[in-house]
Amino acid sequence: MLRTSPAIRHFRPLLAALLVLGGLLSMGTGALAQETSDVVSVEILPLDGYIDPPSARAILDVIAGAEERDSHLVIIQLDTEGGLSVDGEELVSAIRDADVPVAVYIGPRIAGASAQGLGYVLLTAAPINGAAQDAILGNGSPADLATDDPEGDLALWRDAAAARALDDDLLDAMLWLDEDLAAGADANGIEAGVVDVIANDLQALLLELDGRTVTLGDGREVTLSMPADSVSVTFHSLGLVRRALHASATPSLVYFLLIAGLGLLLFEWFQPGFGVADIAGLIVLPIAVYGLAVMPVAWWALLLLLAGMGLLALDVARAGLGLPTALGTAALIAGSVSLYDSPHLGIPGWLITLTIASAVVFFTVIITIVLRAQAGPGDGVTEDLVGQRGVVRSVLNPEGHTFIDGALWRSRWAEGDRKVPVGTVVRVTGIDGAVLLVGPDVAAEDRPTSESAAPSTS
Repeated sequence: MLRTSPAIRHFRPLLAALLVLGGLLSMGTGALAQETSDVVSVEILPLDGYIDPPSARAILDVIAGAEERDSHLVIIQLDTEGGLSVDGEELVSAIRDADVPVAVYIGPRIAGASAQGLGYVLLTAAPINGAAQDAILGNGSPADLATDDPEGDLALWRDAAAARALDDDLLDAMLWLDEDLAAGADANGIEAGVVDVIANDLQALLLELDGRTVTLGDGREVTLSMPADSVSVTFHSLGLVRRALHASATPSLVYFLLIAGLGLLLFEWFQPGFGVADIAGLIVLPIAVYGLAVMPVAWWALLLLLAGMGLLALDVARAGLGLPTALGTAALIAGSVSLYDSPHLGIPGWLITLTIASAVVFFTVIITIVLRAQAGPGDGVTEDLVGQRGVVRSVLNPEGHTFIDGALWRSRWAEGDRKVPVGTVVRVTGIDGAVLLVGPDVAAEDRPTSESAAPSTS
């Protein structure tokens, strides 16, 4: 029989307690791991507007990230009028062949969501999909509003719908609908095999998906389990930069920003130096250029817009209001009406009218007033202005504007190259054509400060 030493016998109760504690910790860790593994992770990406490059990239990134995180379900929530300059085949493949179940949902009901063009194609491509009762499923063609490829749309549609085993005649009818159909309608909803579930919001969608079996692109079957107390939902967004680019891909906004940006730059062209309008124009115009690059543009119409703005500026520069203004206005109207080379994209008539009227008033009235203020003194007041004091209102670098005798005059520092800040008191020393020459106001520079000028009390 083995004997234990007194030291071991002394620590035997402590060893037993440690073993019991270790067992409890092990059980607790196992229970925690089991509890963690029971959490169902769902990732949701809400998108509205056109499916353009920023939103398409977001779809691909969310699916790829969900695969890396071993998420249980990805939901792409759409309300779209179609695609713009994106690779539809890449999106269809990413959704259909993902290692994680991907659902495309058209909703919610309160928003009156729709899926047209590429959105309709993606709805069909998803292993599982859903739509609100009154969601509108429009034509699948054109899938991309920036192109006109009916044959390509048909091939993309057939590829997206292959797993659903839909009848070819039904596919053709769905691709070129005579009119938009509601998702809940029998002819285009569940009974036709196009929509899997009708759910009016995301919560209802998750309840409908609970227990549903999904076949992934590699043939694996996955049964979704969505217990209400174990679902962890993560919402994704486009991010700041993508959201700004996505917002700029709007026909009306791009048109407005284009005219506004050109107007700001032309306004500064009539001004000396580099000002706020230049900065604003250089911010606004690139956004408009991005939108024009994404959308189908009739380039001859774009040239008409540029020519129209140029003719308006030309007439102002020659101090006239005649034929160039009339031709410029006509060019703006023609270019605005025909800017987008797609029957599905257009600019509201009220916006065209308001924008062109504003442009004409801007050039013929506002810039004319500015130019008159810059024109300098006439012969009758030249002698009266020399020697008068004024205050710099815009930095003289080298030219700017000075407020003299109740009016704003174009002026230049007379004593070499110097940057004169706003608020500097100057005095008119001479005239150079239409520009006042100004110099330091000696009396103002030699004037004592309030402290030194205060009377002595001693």
